[in-house]
Amino acid sequence: MQPLNVCAVGFHNHEELAAFRAQLPGNEFDLLDFSAELLGAQNTPSEELAASSGSRHQAADPALSQLLALCASDLRCDVWVYSGEFAGEFFGRYGSSLSLQSLEEAACQQRCQSLFQRAQEVFLLACNTLASKDPDIRTPNEYLQVLLEHGFDRASAERVVQLRYGSCGPSFGQAFLRIFAGVPRIYGFSSVAPNGVETASRLRRYFRTIGDYRRHLDSTVGSTDPNTQLLAAFRGTSLVQMSALPSSDQQAAERELVCGIYDDTRTLEDRLRIIQRLLARSDFLAFLPTIKLFLRRHPPEHFVGEARHILAEMHEDAAARDRVVGYVRALYPSTLQLELANVARCLGWISAEEFRRLAIDVARQLIVPPLSAEGVDVICETSERQPIGDQFRSEDLPEALFHDAQGLRLVACLAPPDERVSLRLAGGLESADVWARRWAAFGLSRRLPLNDAVLKRLAPHVDDPSPDVRERVRSILNAQHPVR
Repeated sequence: MQPLNVCAVGFHNHEELAAFRAQLPGNEFDLLDFSAELLGAQNTPSEELAASSGSRHQAADPALSQLLALCASDLRCDVWVYSGEFAGEFFGRYGSSLSLQSLEEAACQQRCQSLFQRAQEVFLLACNTLASKDPDIRTPNEYLQVLLEHGFDRASAERVVQLRYGSCGPSFGQAFLRIFAGVPRIYGFSSVAPNGVETASRLRRYFRTIGDYRRHLDSTVGSTDPNTQLLAAFRGTSLVQMSALPSSDQQAAERELVCGIYDDTRTLEDRLRIIQRLLARSDFLAFLPTIKLFLRRHPPEHFVGEARHILAEMHEDAAARDRVVGYVRALYPSTLQLELANVARCLGWISAEEFRRLAIDVARQLIVPPLSAEGVDVICETSERQPIGDQFRSEDLPEALFHDAQGLRLVACLAPPDERVSLRLAGGLESADVWARRWAAFGLSRRLPLNDAVLKRLAPHVDDPSPDVRERVRSILNAQHPVR
């Protein structure tokens, strides 16, 4: 009998994965832990990323790239286990993350069906993974405080709260049903989940009750009946069971539309027509995150011919315009507000001046530590389209930004013209963190010419252990004092 594959990723701890490993006979199951592949890729960024203007989205999403690599291996996952914390993306103490959008984009690929849609059971062991948009035991403000206590910056925390409770984007539960389309049994939490130790204990209790898990899977192929043993083991928690078997033609059609937007084999015009169809729906706000990603990858200023004609038609959609612009203006300054404002800007629904004002307001929220990679990404991406650094002086930038790789990346992208910022950036070259030194050097390379005080701080780093830092420092010095 061929072993079944239990595919797993752990973001926070390995108690839950250990519970599976301990209870599943090795001759009947292969537990394939992809934590190193999916999370390690994010901790070893490419040289090209270091040399880029700072937007992680300009390079391939490392987690998405690794998911697609697993798809190429023709691997079939019979059971999936995701363990960690969740707030629109999986994350944990290992410092890496995996977003719903990356999972959804990978799951839309035909070659990824065996990885996502052929499983019999999926365990999403984190808070809110199968949450609806409905209120739960926490108010939105209480959830915001939880995120802030977990180290989210306020602007990013506000984004998660809006995605959890607001009308923008699908519910987390809906998103996972799209990702695991065709899977009969998906388990997750509609609200707060137990900690890893307690979850592992309840899993062990469940496996003892089940007895033979392989027989359980073989006897329930395709069944959507409630797993009474699992639900009993998690009694008193928010664990719920859902099915991703299409309950209606509408559900399947919506997934087809979303996947059509991700499909690079389709023409730009075909995908714009899909977006236009979605904008005509009363619930189109649920599709805005996907539309946002498409417009970021396909800037409208590059459209020609029919694509420009379709864009003009969308620009004239007054009903959609009023809803999006009204929603954007009502949001608290957050990364979500800025992302959606960029959608409105791309469609010509708000002016460049209003977009700039919103960008400055959000940036003022984001420069206050703690920083998130997502928040810095948003500032870097925005600064490329709408420079806003002229609104920030050296004293506006907290000192903590200059002692942290993400902070130095933010300063490099924001690029305030205040000359005093250059000397503070040069201090980042003293960091033991190679990525802090890389971002400090990159930021300085965009601020030429530099004054003598900054050049003196630079000079000792011509022999930096990092080839990238070494080359950039020498390039800066040569640009100021060319060798003849």
